[in-house]
Amino acid sequence: MSLIVQDLDVSFGANTVISNLNFEMKSGDIVAIIGPSGCGKTTLLRAISGLLKPTKGTIVLNGKNIEKQPCEQREVGMLFQRPVLFPFKDVLGNVLFAYKRKKDADMDQVNAILGELGLTGKENQAIETLSGGEAQRVVLARALLTHPRLMLLDEPLSALDVDLRRKIAHEIRSVLKARGIPAIHVTHDPEEAAIIGDQVLHWKDLQSSDDSLNEHSQSNTQIMGEPSSAPPNSITEQDTNDD
Repeated sequence: MSLIVQDLDVSFGANTVISNLNFEMKSGDIVAIIGPSGCGKTTLLRAISGLLKPTKGTIVLNGKNIEKQPCEQREVGMLFQRPVLFPFKDVLGNVLFAYKRKKDADMDQVNAILGELGLTGKENQAIETLSGGEAQRVVLARALLTHPRLMLLDEPLSALDVDLRRKIAHEIRSVLKARGIPAIHVTHDPEEAAIIGDQVLHWKDLQSSDDSLNEHSQSNTQIMGEPSSAPPNSITEQDTNDD
């Protein structure tokens, strides 16, 4: 897997959130990007996933330009700050949503992933009874079962307490590396970035240094990120993360 983002601009009306951003990652890498809230990290992930259209620039995944490709065709998984789960389905029902048809489910694989993420025995548990960490593990299990070529992690641990955040960061890294799934993890937490990432990049080094870019990114990203009524299959959750 290779990903090249070149000369990327993203604007919302007259407000530019990302300007002349350049980024490249190689096969199997997990790259952590550190930046303050509102700098445009979420906007970058949404552009890569196809949830929003760049104003300018190219996004090349495995040698193919994908910036005009619909998100459901990109085989990119994404986790958001707040896990989006079906409250009327139990844990297993939410995980099986990774498959278009339940009869296509590979239950050996499902059970293996549930075991790796500490969810064995919780298959029939109601969603509202899960802790924040358990809910994110359910989301991750579902995302992994879609076999993404690339995983995008949009601060999925930010709502957890520090000790749990560190624990799940190790789990995420372990499960992604075991499957050889490359990922981009964005955060404002340097220690979390160091745990998850093979390499750590700073947001300010990825694009032109214009402080005015940060002023409007938070509100505009939120406008573009209104959730759908149900989480799609490959892009696992469409949340209202406003980073």
